[in-house]
Formats: sequence, structure tokens, C-alpha cells
Amino acid sequence: MKGQPITAGIPEPYEAISDTYDRLAVWACEHWGESPRYKMAAFLEKVWSDHPAPVHSVLEVCCGTGLMLEQLVRRGYAVSGLDRSGPMLARARTRLGSDVPLVRSELPEIPGDQQYDAVICAAAALNYMPDEQTLQRTFEAVARTVRPGGSFVFDILAHRMVADRFGTSVWADDLGDLAFIWKFQNHPGQSHTDLDYTQFLRDGDGPDTYTVVRETHRLFALDRETVRELARRAGFTDIAVYDNYSFEPADGATDYETWTLTRGQATDPPR
Repeated sequence: MKGQPITAGIPEPYEAISDTYDRLAVWACEHWGESPRYKMAAFLEKVWSDHPAPVHSVLEVCCGTGLMLEQLVRRGYAVSGLDRSGPMLARARTRLGSDVPLVRSELPEIPGDQQYDAVICAAAALNYMPDEQTLQRTFEAVARTVRPGGSFVFDILAHRMVADRFGTSVWADDLGDLAFIWKFQNHPGQSHTDLDYTQFLRDGDGPDTYTVVRETHRLFALDRETVRELARRAGFTDIAVYDNYSFEPADGATDYETWTLTRGQATDPPR
């Protein structure tokens, strides 16, 4: 995959918190039940070992700081990454070294014409898709990128997680040099939850001096049957939904949905 130039037209998400993202990911696993990356990687390895088409090359879209890619490199996969955030990709480059191709682009755009044995998207990145059309175009872009018969695995926050569990809750913690507040706000009649994140990071000027940054993220509630239908339209088959990187089927109590799909054998996905 060839890199694309960074342009001013691409927003700069996670710019303020890229340096603390890895610690926040650990916190989410401990407090919200998100699966750690090693568990995700073990699940992927099992899925791919049972898959009819061998998996060697893997593209992760929305790869962030490279936590998932690092786990896959350790298991011997040839990986590439794509993310829209320059600061997050800079962290991934430090983690993964110069040999792993990393490209800056924003879904639904996946630049280049290289195909992979598998594509993955972890840590609920698809919950940022603002509407069905954008999600549909993302599925179609992935279908063009994964080989016929290849694997696509992604996770999303279940509809109830976004619409009900987060609700208007406030989560906060103080880790010493790092303190933060997550404030969730549902909007009646709307299909999204706004997450206002405030971070206090101790700087080098003294023990009581902190840098304060704020970011707002908008998470969209995705209906399971809608996701299934959009994936089918894009040419995916063998669609299964599991509970949080286990092999237990997702049900009404599932917070984190893990989806496994197979790219159909047609040359191009249906439109």
C-alpha cells in the first residue's frame, strides 16, 4: 500500500490524546469490559485458522496507535495499517518500526488497489460512521480490498450500549499524572451519543501543573439487522455475530459485538 499525502482537508482526531490513548485503552478494558488486544488477536487467529482461505496479509482500517497490529506481527502476519489521524499513526510508526506500511486516509476511502487475505477493524471504529450510506460505502471499499473468499472481522458497540448503557453517564478517574472525565450525553429521538472527553495531564513544570485538553466524539447506535443487510449488499457472506471476541453468539445482553464475514467470490460486490 502506497502512502498518500497528508492534506488539510482531513480532520485531526485524537490529536490531543494520542500520547495517552494506550493507557485509556487499558482503562476501557478494565472498566467497560472491552476486550484487550491480545484476546482480540487470539480470536482472529482461531477464526483464520478455521477459514477455508489461508490468511497471511492483513490490513487494519482505523488502526490507531498500532496496538492490534503489534499483536498480529507477533503472530507472524504481514500487516498494514490505515487511519485518519496523523498523531495516532505517528505513535503506530514508533511502535511498529519502518517496515509496516501505514497510510493516512479516512473511511470510506481505502487508497490503492492492493488486496489482502483479511481486513480487520477493531475498537468500535465503525460506530463513528454517521449514516447508513457511509457505512455501506465502507463495506464496499473493504470488499474491494479483501481477496474473494477472504475474511473481514470488525467489532462495534451494540445498539443498547450506545443508546442505553452510556446514556447520560459520567465516568472519571485519577491515575496520578493523568486524570480524565468521560461525559456521555444521549439526545432524545437521535441515533447517537456525544462523548465529551476532558483530560488533565501532568507536565514537566511541577507536580501540580497540568495540561488540560478536550475532545468531543460522536458515537452512532447501529442496528444489528441493518449492519447485516449492508454487509450482504456489499458482497459478504457467512455473516456471524459473536459476543465480545468469544465464540458465544451475540444476544440481547451483548455490549460488544464481534462480526466475522467472508468476501463473496464475485469479482465486484453488488451495488
